[in-house]
Amino acid sequence: MNCTACGGIGCDECRDGRIEITQCPLEVITPDVWEVMELAQLYEKGLPPVAGGALDQASIFVQACRKIWNDEAVWKSKLGIFT
Repeated sequence: MNCTACGGIGCDECRDGRIEITQCPLEVITPDVWEVMELAQLYEKGLPPVAGGALDQASIFVQACRKIWNDEAVWKSKLGIFT
């Protein structure tokens, strides 16, 4: 895939603008990165990571939101609904 550091131009982090994935990305991503990604998704949906917002929500609620949004995306894709 294209190197994310240089956008495919070529740099010290890659080989000719490309990187090779040799293991499952889920094994490399740390829990703090997952948390930030989750907060970014919630922020995109209008729930900012502040007191009273995403940081004050129960974990089960956040998990339920993620599941619902993923299911919606799958069905919209299957039905050809692009918003």
